Amino acid sequence: MTILKKLQDAKDLEDLAKILGFSPKGISYIIYKLEENSKYKKFKIKKSHGGEREICAPIEPLKTLQRRLANVLYASVDSIEAEKGINSTSHGFRRGHSIISNARKHKRRRYVLNLDLKDFFPTFNFGRVRGFFISDNRFGFHENVATLISQIACHENSLPQGSPCSPIIADLIANILDARLVRLAKDHKVTYSRYADDITFSTSLKKFPAALAQPVAGEGPDWKLADPLTKAIEGAGFKINPDKTRMQFRDGRQLVTGLTVNDKVNIRPEYYRYARSMCHQAFKSGKYYRPSKVSVVGEKEPEMIESLNPLEGILSHIHHVKDTIDVRIEPEKRRHGTAARQLYRRFLIFKKFVCLDQPLVICEGKTDSIYLKCALRKLTPSFPELAKIKDEKFTSKISFFNYTGRVHSVLELGGGTEDLKFFFIKTRYHEIINRFGHKPLQHPVIVLIDNDDGAKGLFKTIKQNFGITIDLQSDDKFYHITDNLYLVKTIEKGESGKSCIEDCFEPSLLETKVKGKKFNSLKYGGASGGYGKFVFAEQVVRPNADKIDFNGFKPLLERITAAIVDYKSRVP
Repeated sequence: MTILKKLQDAKDLEDLAKILGFSPKGISYIIYKLEENSKYKKFKIKKSHGGEREICAPIEPLKTLQRRLANVLYASVDSIEAEKGINSTSHGFRRGHSIISNARKHKRRRYVLNLDLKDFFPTFNFGRVRGFFISDNRFGFHENVATLISQIACHENSLPQGSPCSPIIADLIANILDARLVRLAKDHKVTYSRYADDITFSTSLKKFPAALAQPVAGEGPDWKLADPLTKAIEGAGFKINPDKTRMQFRDGRQLVTGLTVNDKVNIRPEYYRYARSMCHQAFKSGKYYRPSKVSVVGEKEPEMIESLNPLEGILSHIHHVKDTIDVRIEPEKRRHGTAARQLYRRFLIFKKFVCLDQPLVICEGKTDSIYLKCALRKLTPSFPELAKIKDEKFTSKISFFNYTGRVHSVLELGGGTEDLKFFFIKTRYHEIINRFGHKPLQHPVIVLIDNDDGAKGLFKTIKQNFGITIDLQSDDKFYHITDNLYLVKTIEKGESGKSCIEDCFEPSLLETKVKGKKFNSLKYGGASGGYGKFVFAEQVVRPNADKIDFNGFKPLLERITAAIVDYKSRVP
């Protein structure tokens, strides 16, 4: 039975709670017991084109409940669209859709008309949300269930901007608007798409349809939306923001959701130049500011920004767009070929390894950090340098390199000793970080590897580049390589010294069977013969962390601690 069918069959709180993976008591407490003004934390952020936007961020566990509701609704939409073969005209808040897919629909057009919906999220009040889930023929939920969903989703009688479930609910209700505008677009041979509250029509007809928009009489570039279009929008329960209506022509720059579409979808050149300028400032001084589009005499100097997170968001966006539109087939060219990618890579090295705010441990594999995090939670009192517990809340004092997502791909670190050689070749890590004018290097970067045959190539690279001798039998607690870079091996075993991180577990745990299969530490991908490290980490270690004996990890955690203490003695 699909999730959608379960929702349609649900009759009450108990049924909905089961679907959302919550207890009925837990949902009741969140909806009815929590004070309304304590459910959200409100703050304001600056809009890119001036003004402020209020964000209502839900507290835990409301955020968890809303996220689960969102996931259930996304799954329902997926099943509806798969069954009916629908190609959505909405590109915001949808899986597999983005500002790029939205912009692509309007490439190389004679006319591109953009308009904005006013007060998008506040438009969806409690009654509208509840009524939609009851009456829409794709959902048709029981009144009790629709009421509960609305109570989970709404705050102060509207969908709050900042809730995980507001985007999908707003987008579903706005499909009513999409249906009207798609018909209007087809009637007049234009292309229509919507990204959240941003609506675009485009065409290469010699004359733009007067039923949609017309130029304002007299000189100037202003266009006025025609009655059929405004009536269709207002009839669906939305308002138009008159200040954001613009017609763009082929002989000028055409933008759709912030991307140029004259020839191909791309980043605006000045946006990339701004990013490059900000990086130059950050690399030089550790601070930067966003260049002003218009310089006004006597205007106050823009405030310098020290946090690297906003700049990382800008570079991540540029890389995502550039990488998506890169049509080159050769993987090597795709990896190294663009200046934007190289700038993003250099920035990530700067942020992750030079300006880090706590010691960073880079494990050889994706699962090693899971073991260490679980061990550290259990052994916190023994390792005050690595973690603390205050008011029954665990806080790690070290971070682990994340092998998931876009960052590891750009840094070309996929796990394994071969990729880790980047750190131990003098002309790479050492020389790259020393090119930065600003290099606080307040914390160490600790590379943790299995002490096995796979490490021999790494030992050879370190010897060639830094003259440090390491082998399988050497038993130093750590090796300071250069700058803030350290190497730590797993504890040597027997005459050969060979060991891996799984040796820290009790032998009996390594014998745990999953679906009748035994653990095989050498299993990768779809190879046969037992189950691999990922299954062991996710299905054996993580769910049983409170019961597992992690004392075997103490010697390894002591080595990590020793490296951190040593680096503290070196930092002025």
